Amino acid sequence: MQQNSSARERIVASAKRLFAERGFHRMSVADLADDAKVSVGAIYRSFASKSEIIRAIVQSDTENTLGQLQTDIDQVREGTIAGPAAIERMIHEWISKRSDALNHEIVAEAHRNPEVGEVLTTVCSQFRELFRLLARNVQPELDAQEIEGVAELLLACLFGMGNREFTRPHLDERDTATVVAKLVLRAMKVEDAPPSQP
Repeated sequence: MQQNSSARERIVASAKRLFAERGFHRMSVADLADDAKVSVGAIYRSFASKSEIIRAIVQSDTENTLGQLQTDIDQVREGTIAGPAAIERMIHEWISKRSDALNHEIVAEAHRNPEVGEVLTTVCSQFRELFRLLARNVQPELDAQEIEGVAELLLACLFGMGNREFTRPHLDERDTATVVAKLVLRAMKVEDAPPSQP
């Protein structure tokens, strides 16, 4: 069982790299097997299709982010971190995690492949639900429509911040997180956060 788990992890790690370098359709299963140091049969035993490999990539990439977001929400609810500080930290984390080419490949494939599209739809639903919860905890006075607006704004930030490198931004990562958080909070009618520590 442990060997199968290890092989699966190697396949996912290799798929991330090769998909980002070559795209989904120019990477063969034989290339993937060679890079992951497994047999072609091991790939088919672990995954029914390339779409299933993409599902595993998306799940592995979002699991930690969703977990951290839930932790931030819990801390805001408990009062161990202020809402504005949690939002700034969250945005900074998104900026720091970059996988531009892979993200673009996954989104492009989602437009072509309904299975992959459904994976992204599910993940976006999970993020939206947590963003709604965060908005309610940071600013309880928001109405339902405003909460939906905040969820959409944060989802757009999540998608955009991980893909900013090739746009040659003027602000560095820390300044971007500070300014964007301030603008999100202003949209939520929350007083600006005190300056964060580097």
